[in-house]
Amino acid sequence: MSINFRYHILKSVKPYTIYIPQLTKSALRVLIQVSVHYIETKKSSADVLALAINKLKNAGHEVPKNFCELFTMVLLIMQIYLRYPKGVVKDQELRQCLADDLCFTDACAEDLTKVLLNHRTTLSRNFAETKMERAKMLDMQWRINISLGSTMAQLDKPTIVLHFKLNNGEYRTLELPLSMFQRLRYNVAVMLSELQSLQNRPVLKQF
Repeated sequence: MSINFRYHILKSVKPYTIYIPQLTKSALRVLIQVSVHYIETKKSSADVLALAINKLKNAGHEVPKNFCELFTMVLLIMQIYLRYPKGVVKDQELRQCLADDLCFTDACAEDLTKVLLNHRTTLSRNFAETKMERAKMLDMQWRINISLGSTMAQLDKPTIVLHFKLNNGEYRTLELPLSMFQRLRYNVAVMLSELQSLQNRPVLKQF
């Protein structure tokens, strides 16, 4: 297997592996549909996720408690796979990564593998197009949001609100609990450290 692929999968998906026991075949199929929708439209609104949850409920299937986290995990796996040129990651190696490294059930590993292999051309094209169309950030502002409730417990749970100004004229707002913001900050710091290490390699200093 491509060592880089396995490394990227394990590192990116690691925070979500604790939710994998909740993943059923029926839930995975809905998650794949939502992920494909995002790849094709770069849109994943709360309404889309709500429709996916209702689809599971109406079919009589149990909705995973951490449905949104599982969606993030499945989307990450698909995006990382599509970043690699066709043929770099072998079919059986992809199944092995899902089943052995991430502990997917055989049925779930087979389903996700089939989608990625059978629809690789279309997904890759849509993924490349949406990557090119993504707006870039021009400015960012942040603030700490503290709810003034009647109990001290509410004061102990501040959230971080991030406001982004994009180059297409749009504005985006993201609100994170403190724990998730700390995770975001850590991941950004790790990424910057790895970029610095990469720049210090002798082979790159020649350019």
